[in-house]
Amino acid sequence: MSDFKKKYGSYALITGGTSGIGEEIAKIVASKGLNIVLVARRQNLLDEKSAELIKKYGIEVKTISADLTLKEDLEKVLKETASLEIGLLIPNAAIENHGFMMDISLEKELAAIQMDITSVFVMTHHYGKKMADRGRGGILLVSSMIGHMPNPYFANYAAIKAYIANLGFSLNYELNKKGVDVTVLSPGPTDTPMLQGAGDGMDISKMPMAIQKPDYVAQLAIHGLGKKAHIIPGFKNTMMVKMSKIMPLSKAINSGGQMMDKVMNTGK
Repeated sequence: MSDFKKKYGSYALITGGTSGIGEEIAKIVASKGLNIVLVARRQNLLDEKSAELIKKYGIEVKTISADLTLKEDLEKVLKETASLEIGLLIPNAAIENHGFMMDISLEKELAAIQMDITSVFVMTHHYGKKMADRGRGGILLVSSMIGHMPNPYFANYAAIKAYIANLGFSLNYELNKKGVDVTVLSPGPTDTPMLQGAGDGMDISKMPMAIQKPDYVAQLAIHGLGKKAHIIPGFKNTMMVKMSKIMPLSKAINSGGQMMDKVMNTGK
């Protein structure tokens, strides 16, 4: 048995695992012999991706169709995995809204908080407790570069990802004492359906970061799990986060604002 499977078997639960970074992570985890619980909204896509994983890697895959903006669907996930030993949790699914915050509906922003914070916290608490009781396991929390610096026009999303990052950093210490690894992944712009969907009203080419491939980000994430508290894919992205933290706050705000004015085509 591989060290990875010994540490994190027998099931990995991955939300948003049918596309983008989540899909690539599912492939890597499956290649290491773990069974997978895939959680996403569309059952047809779940069926397609699970069949691919089963055929290529010979593992077991359980699919759960759930909209994690809904409390009852979150409860459904917990209920349907009650008999499984979830040794690796990767709550990757997220909603991103962008634009002048006051123009974004309250309903949309609250849905983002429900999916990106509440469902992540509930699953981390639920499965993390079971891992701590067993004395082994792993949790990969997906933040974003945006969560480590001021990001006008992504205000709620930036705040959400800041929460996820700090949750992970703090639990890294707490759960390490119980034999559970916690790592935070903070990708920059990545070629995923989320980024493609964000293109409306945005000029992605004006971002000073290179758009990365999801397989590259996934490989770094799984390789760094349990070895690093924080993973920022890409040297330039790492330096941008570090610079944002050491420069005066007013300068960081203005720098982020001026960059996003160009990206959002505000004309200011």
